[in-house]
Parts: sequence; C-alpha cells; structure tokens
Amino acid sequence: MGAETRAVAAARYCGIELGSTQLELLVRYHDWLASEGHRAGGIGPDERNRLWDRHIADSLVFACGLADGRECLDIGSGAGLPGIPLAIAMPAVEFRLLDRSGRRCDLMRRAVTILGLENCRIEQNDIREIDDPVESIVSRAAIPIATLMIHVKRLLVPGGVAVIALSRTGEGDIPTKIPDGLLIRVESVPPGILDTGANLLRIEAT
Repeated sequence: MGAETRAVAAARYCGIELGSTQLELLVRYHDWLASEGHRAGGIGPDERNRLWDRHIADSLVFACGLADGRECLDIGSGAGLPGIPLAIAMPAVEFRLLDRSGRRCDLMRRAVTILGLENCRIEQNDIREIDDPVESIVSRAAIPIATLMIHVKRLLVPGGVAVIALSRTGEGDIPTKIPDGLLIRVESVPPGILDTGANLLRIEAT
C-alpha cells in the first residue's frame, strides 16, 4: 500500500469514505507540504518521503475517536497536522487550528487559502489563554500529555472527546494519575492501516 491509498485506508478505518474532491485536496496538501511547507520549515528535513504515512494518513486516524461534534480544536497544529487533513475529510466540522508561533500560523493560513478550506480558522495563541468550551480536541503530542490533560479537562464540554497521539511503540506515555471527570481509552491502530501500528489516547469528559 502506498501514496494516497494510505489516506483512503486510514479514513475508511474511521468510517469515512473520501470522495474524489477530498482526495484531490489531500494530494494538493501533500504537494504543498513537500514543497513550500518543507522550505518554510513546516516539516522536518527527512519527512518528505513519508508524508502520506507519517503525517496525512496518521492525521486522518484521529477521526476514529472524535465525537459527532460541530467543532474541533487542534492544539499545536504546526503546519496544520492533524487539523487540515481532518478538515478535508470532515467538511461539516469547524476546525480551529491553534499554535503559539506566528510563523507557523502564517504557514497554515497559506495552506488553507491554497486549498480553499472554509471550515478552518487559524489562531495564534497559547493553550493557557484559551477558556471557551469546545466539543472536540485533537493534538499530535504538541505538549506533554500530563499537561495537556489539564487543559482537556478544563476545556471539554460534558460528553466532549479529545484524541491525543501516543508513541507508536506503546502506551508508556499515559500519565499514572488521570484527572477526575475524564474517561480514557487507548485506540490501537493496526499496522495494516499505517506503515506501522499506532496508538491514540481517547479522552471523554463525563
């Protein structure tokens, strides 16, 4: 399995069938990441050869744990991961892409403009300054999980869901002490979906 086929499998694993327009947008985002995004430092120097596996398809599997909400906050979105692939796959959801870096926010605005995405809002801010409740949260390990859980508890509405990246090698990232009012579950993505197996932490606010 290779190239954009990985994205199709990742989305299907989450119950999402990508249409031709969505696939075209994902290809355009891939090409932008590999060119302008790479030159601007949005991805690491060795990442261009594994963008589909380690970034785009990897982002799409976050959808498997999301609630059926109307909005989602991506904490530490960087170059738009996982928020932009998710916004392409889930056009009915409004994505708020949060990052502290003005340079990275400018980069995301460029990508969103090129792709013509109307369900993405870019916000330069620190998560500590955010205080409005949200229905869903995603994050690819932008900050330590123990710290992130504090903000998840503070921001998620009852019944809201957060999906957080764990290491691909195991579940050792999970804090031993879980804040009251949060239920957690590890979502293990099998190796056949991505290039290797992956683990996500699904957190639900009670």
